[in-house]
Amino acid sequence: MDKRTIIVLVLTMAMLFVFQTYFMPKQAPEQPQTQTQPAPQGEAPKPAPKTDAAPKATGTPPPSPVASQSADKKVTRTFAVSTPYLDVTLTDLGGGISSVKLKNYKATVKGSEEKEIIESVKPYLYNPTVHQNGAFDRTSFTSDKAGLTVKDSPASITMTGTLENGTKLKKTYTFHPDSYTIDLSVEVEASKAQGVQADFAVISDKNESSYVFKGPFVFNGKSLKQIDSIKETLSFDRNYRYTGFDQGFFTFIYIPSEDAKPALFIGKTDKNIPYIRLAPAANKFAGKLYFGPKKTDILASLNVNAEKVIDFGWFDIIAKPLVWLLDFFNRFTHNYGIDIILLTILIKIIFHPLSVMSFKNMAKMQAVQPEIKKLQEKYKNDKARLNQELMQIYKSRGVNPMSGCLPMLPQIPVFFALYKALSGAIELRHAPFLWWINDLSAPEDLFSFTVMGYTIPIRLLPLIMGVTQVIQQKMTPTSTDPMQQKMMMFMPIVFTFIFWGFPSGLVLYWLVYNVASIAQQYYINKKMKVAR
Repeated sequence: MDKRTIIVLVLTMAMLFVFQTYFMPKQAPEQPQTQTQPAPQGEAPKPAPKTDAAPKATGTPPPSPVASQSADKKVTRTFAVSTPYLDVTLTDLGGGISSVKLKNYKATVKGSEEKEIIESVKPYLYNPTVHQNGAFDRTSFTSDKAGLTVKDSPASITMTGTLENGTKLKKTYTFHPDSYTIDLSVEVEASKAQGVQADFAVISDKNESSYVFKGPFVFNGKSLKQIDSIKETLSFDRNYRYTGFDQGFFTFIYIPSEDAKPALFIGKTDKNIPYIRLAPAANKFAGKLYFGPKKTDILASLNVNAEKVIDFGWFDIIAKPLVWLLDFFNRFTHNYGIDIILLTILIKIIFHPLSVMSFKNMAKMQAVQPEIKKLQEKYKNDKARLNQELMQIYKSRGVNPMSGCLPMLPQIPVFFALYKALSGAIELRHAPFLWWINDLSAPEDLFSFTVMGYTIPIRLLPLIMGVTQVIQQKMTPTSTDPMQQKMMMFMPIVFTFIFWGFPSGLVLYWLVYNVASIAQQYYINKKMKVAR
């Protein structure tokens, strides 16, 4: 293996290390870690970023959420709503949604609890409210029903609250038996003199470090804008089709009614927790709320291009076809671990001609190493002449010094694309493979032990992968340079260390790729030996 190949390996290792260090912080717990604190009052709006999804700011934002004022009023009654898809809890405090659980998804791979998108102890999450110094936040609402079970047809529940001055707020929630959506209608009965206007405050989960983007987004009808950094309040006016919060495998989406679309503001509280504010032009507005998985067919059924929410970043163009292929294989195998193996073999077959060319060239490079060493000794003080002579040898022997890197190059974008898919594709969440691998989207958990207060996990796949790396290395033509040989000895150890915290599905991909490369190298070596 020549110096250029060594350089590519080292760069690949460095990329993986940097990616793990800066883009793979410790995964946040499944349960939201939301804190609901007030944002600064009277904050002036700032222009949103100049992108298709972020028009120039217009209008004046309503007051920021006054969430901390929940302390002077406690929830005294809740109202349970059950649909085939959702378990929803409404609260008399502000008449808002205090909990949403997804019946078809579990919170943890080993538990039986339903996945909770809104945590019941945080009643201000996704709570449509009227702001008159937070008055309706602290008002007890009544309900026209004690609870609701939705089976065959849509059903509604109406929450009503009244201020001391007689101003009334009415929220009507309509639930569906065949959807993750909730229709919401908000109406304020107030005179112009009172100056009360309905607006909708949504406070996100605190954006902890995680594998994928989590935070607010806006879709303007053409492109989706993920807002990962909020320095000042952003105003989008009414230039959007929908907005919401990405939660990794799940999402919340608000789709406003086009005939009374409220102005959109996105900001953050003084605790750096992002929020969405919707300020309608009149004292009433309506829209659709979606609480559910980021699954293409389900989001597409909303008919607003909501599937755009599924965004794998820079590697989106590669990750989405990979997920499609995995889904295709899964129709027959019903096991995503097997699907990853099939996908890896397919990738290896596609790039087989490239690998054959590379291996042959590496063998040629090994054959000319003695001549190269002589030239390096002869022209050690004349770099220009050395390069000239090396190029002459490469040309006469038909050697391309860079071709040894070719098989590694396709792996890099596919690797990162598959990583993004494993971290954000709902299909792979809690997907099992073997008896001890019960979640391909998370690191393997064979067993662990504690030393001096530190828990050390033991993972089998990275260890096997490291062994295959050693075997593959032994079968590959290598440089005669002792220094390079020593460097290559440590590569399997370094790669094993880097892959230790990766999702097991990604380690499985690299492991199978190594095994396929070993089989391929054995076949090529045997074929080349026969040819000689």
